[in-house]
Amino acid sequence: MSPAHLAAAGEALASHPETSFAVATTGTTNLTAMVNCRDGRDLFRYLTDRVAGIRGVQTLESAPVIRTVKRAGTPLRRPAGRP
Repeated sequence: MSPAHLAAAGEALASHPETSFAVATTGTTNLTAMVNCRDGRDLFRYLTDRVAGIRGVQTLESAPVIRTVKRAGTPLRRPAGRP
């Protein structure tokens, strides 16, 4: 990401309700975030629709956490009728 877009992209990412933590970093990435999604499909939609739409985002990497033992915050509930 170009440094010219870093602040605006970070603010946009941090404003998403899915984002529980966002930070600017040094090295090969400019931004790192932790997000909470209901399932794999929800994560895919979030990455391809919301994150990819942020101006300045050129690439992204994800590393899903399948099981969390302890977590701060409110867990997301599955919609009725979904397994």
